[in-house]
Amino acid sequence: MCGRRGATVVELITLVVLLAILVAIAIPNMSPVVLGYRLRGAAWQLGGDLRLARQRAITLRKRFRVCVTSCAIALPAGAYSVERKDGTTWTSETGTAVKLPQDVSISASGTGMAVFNLGGEATSFTTYTLTNLLGTYEVAVGSTGRIRVCQGTCS
Repeated sequence: MCGRRGATVVELITLVVLLAILVAIAIPNMSPVVLGYRLRGAAWQLGGDLRLARQRAITLRKRFRVCVTSCAIALPAGAYSVERKDGTTWTSETGTAVKLPQDVSISASGTGMAVFNLGGEATSFTTYTLTNLLGTYEVAVGSTGRIRVCQGTCS
């Protein structure tokens, strides 16, 4: 056994730490469970923002909308904006876009936005569709202002 060298304890500990770091980085991005939670969380976040926009329309006596396209501010992919109508122009409520997780995409039916009037009713039926590799969620806004979050499609 002359001339053979084994690994030291320090080398083994370093190897274990490096492997643990690689696993910690790889698992959250690849895990189907995490992807599912991201999609569901994004759908419920959008539903909450729609409910908040409806409530603010009633409280402030102004029109509010949640838009995906043709918004008052530039939106990156996978984002939406909550906006209010001041006089004749729409302005962003927060000044920034609401960004969804990077693997979640969003689209909307019709005009690409739900608009709530002073009484909280929506001007038209709008469906937001959120998708990622694992599936689809729909967030439906009825003409009465009712908001539903559904896995798959809202029938």
